[in-house]
Amino acid sequence: MHRTALLFMPLLALIIATNGCVSSQDDDDSGSSLDDDDSGSSQDDDDSGTSQDDDDSGTSQDDDDSGEPQGFPWEGAIDANGGPSSSRLVARQLSTTSAPQGFYEYAPAGYPSDVSWPLLISIHGGGENGDGEGDLQLLQGKGLTKLIKQDGWPGERPFLVLMPQTPGEGRPTAEQIEAFIAWALSNYPVDPRYVYLTAFSMGAYGSWNYLKEHLNSQIAAFVPIAGNGIDAWDEAGCDLAQVGIWAFHGDADPTVVVPGTDVPLDNLAQCPSPPALETKKTIYPGVGHNSWDRTYDGSEGHDIFEWMLQFTHN
Repeated sequence: MHRTALLFMPLLALIIATNGCVSSQDDDDSGSSLDDDDSGSSQDDDDSGTSQDDDDSGTSQDDDDSGEPQGFPWEGAIDANGGPSSSRLVARQLSTTSAPQGFYEYAPAGYPSDVSWPLLISIHGGGENGDGEGDLQLLQGKGLTKLIKQDGWPGERPFLVLMPQTPGEGRPTAEQIEAFIAWALSNYPVDPRYVYLTAFSMGAYGSWNYLKEHLNSQIAAFVPIAGNGIDAWDEAGCDLAQVGIWAFHGDADPTVVVPGTDVPLDNLAQCPSPPALETKKTIYPGVGHNSWDRTYDGSEGHDIFEWMLQFTHN
């Protein structure tokens, strides 16, 4: 042994004997908290949610301390010079595909390439229902279709986005949403681990019901906006947290009142973790029914798209 090491060993033993042990302190994120946004325009319960690393239920959450996505299948396939988002937005009328509904399709820059892509399904509100043919243009006025058409969608965002039109009147059914996702998984080069759902207003109503019926059988995370998940909570309880959930609502919403988000999310925050994944809510003070524009365009500082990618369907 080196002479320096021999001299150091008695000193090390003396230090260990003197100190006895080393103490440590972890930051406790398990508590429920209310985070007031400095902008004064939103109220965010970001730390009240529950989280899990490896979930045996089929959905997992990646707690990457670096804050950057790691090892995604589509890394390197995004085309930085792919042009504005509107140039890749295509109307797919009901009569032109085998899909059960007409829909808008957004392909990420660099698509299709030879990789698998994350899939985002976006469900509209009641005012945009239609026949999936000539009525399909109604989707351009709200939600992600509007954002993409107005070139507000960053080119580096990797999602393949499909926006189906609900037929008839009323909210979409759980069966309609399940069938459309199943069709998309069979007809696009998407990675089934990265499948997500967002919806607003009447679409969020129906999507909560979808989650109640199908849980994490298809999706890894869910972002409902101005919806009502009370019935879903009453029937499925903590099982809803088999997927990550980030819900948004305006506290001055006269159309769908804020308890539709408060009740399920406040209860979900009490679910044991594990097995529950992260669930949280953002309530916008003084905001009415349209709480989706500010959520989707990120103007309030909430990046739901990066947040979703931390969840995978196993």
